[in-house]
Amino acid sequence: MRVLRGLFDALLGIVMAVLGTVLGILATVVWLVGAVLCVTVILIPLGIPVIRLGRRLFTLARQLMHLP
Repeated sequence: MRVLRGLFDALLGIVMAVLGTVLGILATVVWLVGAVLCVTVILIPLGIPVIRLGRRLFTLARQLMHLP
């Protein structure tokens, strides 16, 4: 039973790390889109919330990749 629990924990850790990595890449893309929106002065009101969303996604990605 301990062996199965250990294998399950290892598999879960790998899956969470992969999900965290994918979410980190998505957060990077969202943050870059927000930065481009902020560069165009007219679209700053749209860019700032998008950058905040990217920051939240980075935080979630970091939490997913954290080892217990």
